[in-house]
Amino acid sequence: MAHQRRNGAVALGAALLAPLAAGAQAIDFTVMEAGTYDVAARQIAEELREAGGPDVTVHAFPWAVLRQTNTTDLISGTNRYDVMSGGYYLADVYSYFQPLDDLIARDAYAEGMIPNLMDPGRSEWLDGRQIGIPYGIDAMGLLYNTALLEEAGVDPEGLASWADVVAACEAIEAATEAACLSHPTGSPEQIGVFFFSGYDGPYVTAEGTYALEPGAAAKAAADIRALWAHLPPGGNAMSFDEAHAAFRDGQAALLVTWPSFVTNQLDAEDSPIRGSWAMTALPGEGFPWLSLWQIFVPEATADREAAWTWIKAFAGPENATRNLVEHNIGSVWAATYEDPDLAEERAHFWPALTAGFAEAKNPPLSGEAQDFLTNTLQEVANGRMEPEAAIESINAAWASIPVPPALLEAARGSGLAAE
Repeated sequence: MAHQRRNGAVALGAALLAPLAAGAQAIDFTVMEAGTYDVAARQIAEELREAGGPDVTVHAFPWAVLRQTNTTDLISGTNRYDVMSGGYYLADVYSYFQPLDDLIARDAYAEGMIPNLMDPGRSEWLDGRQIGIPYGIDAMGLLYNTALLEEAGVDPEGLASWADVVAACEAIEAATEAACLSHPTGSPEQIGVFFFSGYDGPYVTAEGTYALEPGAAAKAAADIRALWAHLPPGGNAMSFDEAHAAFRDGQAALLVTWPSFVTNQLDAEDSPIRGSWAMTALPGEGFPWLSLWQIFVPEATADREAAWTWIKAFAGPENATRNLVEHNIGSVWAATYEDPDLAEERAHFWPALTAGFAEAKNPPLSGEAQDFLTNTLQEVANGRMEPEAAIESINAAWASIPVPPALLEAARGSGLAAE
């Protein structure tokens, strides 16, 4: 099959090593600890080392620790790490990263990538120059149990808004013994998916400050509260594993999550709903939340060629399909989705998944702004704050949070700033 694993060192290709200076190069790389990205990184690092490439040490951390570790290393000037994994939430420290335009152009690196992923607002740029290289893509999705929706007479194609989902939940719960909606509610930041997809308005004013349009934002927050009424019993503090298990075991008809976290489990031979689940477009007039891991090279990194060699090995097309098949890391390379065997095997969710890739965005929010938003939405969802008051509180807090220049650039480029 086209996606079978190749021999590691051979798969890397001699071209990756060509620009390297003579002698051993050492690279320290930070990545998320998830049993996916970190496992793939260590696998490829070993292969690259055996092929005569840089000696890469992989440092894996949970998401929140990774975010803080990268930031602290840059600001403190410790300079322990030569290559870092991150995303738009690092915008406050973008000035510490090197532009990579010259290396991208020299090696025609973007050829064959999913269209537009290297553009501002999707990839990471600063002052008109690209600093981030995408390597792992995902977009929040709505998965559904085909048998339960059929029993309830619900057409998944009719779930155009979260209000439609609330109405469908009532029908599902009346017709079946299952709860309607499962979601990793125990991770407060994940509530953002419902707001980002349900809110169709600006995040940044024409003057370049953070603010939401009160009416549209309050409606989106109110829809979240309505959805929370259809979680499983005690379902307002579920871990990812618990939320995924509820859907896999037929206890919930719908699941909102990052597909890469769960699709392999759902299609496993021992899955109770193998062959009985699919995916449809995420509801709402806003945008699906994009997860697009980026690789950055700090300004302090001395050996750019060694760092770039590692980036191409880990993030480039040579290992992308293998990383998807073996580790469920979303490929940013179009060829992966053109593999006929994989496309047929995953026909129940790939069309919706790849359509989501095309529409997905990141909110132009700094870590501080996003944390305040999602924490406040939790208050609304759990009945501790009214939607209108919550949006007023968010706008008041955001008034004192500056918009990082890179995110202002991204907001204007992706249509999320008022004109």
